[in-house]
Amino acid sequence: MLTEAELSAVGNFDTSTIAHLRPALGGGVEAVSAAGALSLETMTTELSVTGTVAYTLAAPTVAGQRKRVVCVLAATSPLGTLTVSSPDTTAGFVCASAFTFNAVGQSVEFIATSGLLWRAVRVNRAGVLPVVVGTTVLTGLNLSSNYALSVTGTVVSATTKGLPNGSAVGEICVLSNPTAASIPVGSITWAGISLIGVASTDIQAFGAVTDTVLCQWTGSAWQAISASGVTFA
Repeated sequence: MLTEAELSAVGNFDTSTIAHLRPALGGGVEAVSAAGALSLETMTTELSVTGTVAYTLAAPTVAGQRKRVVCVLAATSPLGTLTVSSPDTTAGFVCASAFTFNAVGQSVEFIATSGLLWRAVRVNRAGVLPVVVGTTVLTGLNLSSNYALSVTGTVVSATTKGLPNGSAVGEICVLSNPTAASIPVGSITWAGISLIGVASTDIQAFGAVTDTVLCQWTGSAWQAISASGVTFA
């Protein structure tokens, strides 16, 4: 990525030329607090999310174009939803069509493919998300670092309540169980791989506050790295 000084030199210090070069060469930071479209002419967008806000990212204009979106402020029950136009659908690189920013430090870095689709090349997760198993819809809530499960009785989180897929190879999240009551037996669906390398669709038997799963996205599934007290099916 070029610095602003380098970009100005490449563009012969002409503001119009620089504006057209910036999407391809990178550079620039915009601060966004209001709902609306993010700029394609700056490399980085810093989001200040207050309450429920909707953002959009248009399709890229040139292959290799980069865009980084980072949450720098999250207040008043923050829920900033970014809808991504033209997300990558290539196997192993499937990018979510929406990301929800609700904690400071969450970020997504995109690069444009040769087909002008946005590919997520890096996702930084942050924040603890309280999840009532069997009740909380998790669709789009894909930037939390810790899904803190509340299991009361025999409950199941499936379909829209299951663990959202990752978007960038290597991103990590943890499922913990800080609340377990009323003879707790909880399970949550996922696209996963067990500790012994077997495909899995459910993480079962969350029933104690010591139950945890640490997992990493492979590009097509969550790989369990470590687990305590749970079973995979």
